[in-house]
Amino acid sequence: MVVVVLAVAVSLGAALNPAGLFGGSAGFSVHRLAAPARTRDPLGVRVTKVFGTTTPAKIYSTEIGQMENQGINAKGQLISDLSPIAPGAFRAPVAAYKRYAAGWLVRVSRDIAVLGAALRGGGRGAAQAAWRQTWSAYLHLGAVYGLFGTLDQEIDGMPGSLPGGTSSPQFSGLHRIEMGLWNGESPRSLVRWSTLLATDVAQLRRVLPSVQITPLEYATRAHEILEDAQRDLLSGMDVPWSGEGVLGTAAGVAATDEVLRTLTPLLGGRDNTLVEVQNELLLTREALAKVRREHHGTWPTLGQLTVTQRELLDGTLAGALGALEQLPGSLETTNLPEIPTDPAGR
Repeated sequence: MVVVVLAVAVSLGAALNPAGLFGGSAGFSVHRLAAPARTRDPLGVRVTKVFGTTTPAKIYSTEIGQMENQGINAKGQLISDLSPIAPGAFRAPVAAYKRYAAGWLVRVSRDIAVLGAALRGGGRGAAQAAWRQTWSAYLHLGAVYGLFGTLDQEIDGMPGSLPGGTSSPQFSGLHRIEMGLWNGESPRSLVRWSTLLATDVAQLRRVLPSVQITPLEYATRAHEILEDAQRDLLSGMDVPWSGEGVLGTAAGVAATDEVLRTLTPLLGGRDNTLVEVQNELLLTREALAKVRREHHGTWPTLGQLTVTQRELLDGTLAGALGALEQLPGSLETTNLPEIPTDPAGR
């Protein structure tokens, strides 16, 4: 039996090494079964560029790496690693904001009616409380300024740019009533200003649906709301009579939250902007809530803030603004312009 197995093994070896069994000098022979393929590319095309770009395929990976790591293109020019967002993608966020604003304008109209009744009643404390409610409701719109012509100035404008300042007959709206209520004017003498205010807000409600808001305007709005709060409200510049800068800032944070909420679908995968902004806004809301708790559930005036509370609000608001500054760049609708390189290499 062993002999038979050995014989078979030898026969197989001979077949594999026909030139001389295992000890021969010749190597294994290979028979060419087919000629090299000469058929054309079945796609009928030669891919030279990556789909959706003008970048040659052979340098695409290099350019992507440079964009992500150094922020430059293959020519060494500054460039963003984020693809531009189609302008049409902003239609849904803007429409959502308009619905939000329309709801708050309904509330503002109701609050103005309460304010007018309080003024006619002659009670200063009740009128001041109604003014706070109305003004806070209006600031919840957040993104209205600069979009409605002179209406915003008439509703919430300060007198600094008017001829005659506070004596100007054009000084009207919420801050004209504020000045009167905190400067000792008779509440009943301010009724005419609340009537005019109601008319202006009604006009704003009519024009809101037709207002055009560009992607750039909307992308920068979230940052500008709190920028104005820092400059005009916490400084006291826009509330010189009531001192209600904390109340106004809280309304601005709420408006910023809403604008960010509408932009959230566009911010997915756009660096880490969304998470950073959300975290900083959370810290700002927590700081505001802490200050309110320390004042027994009411918003303190600027003059009632302790040094520690002031530092807390200033610090968290600065952090939120630092994060919000990234929004416009993360929501670009066009590529960065190419800056020509210096031919001398300087």
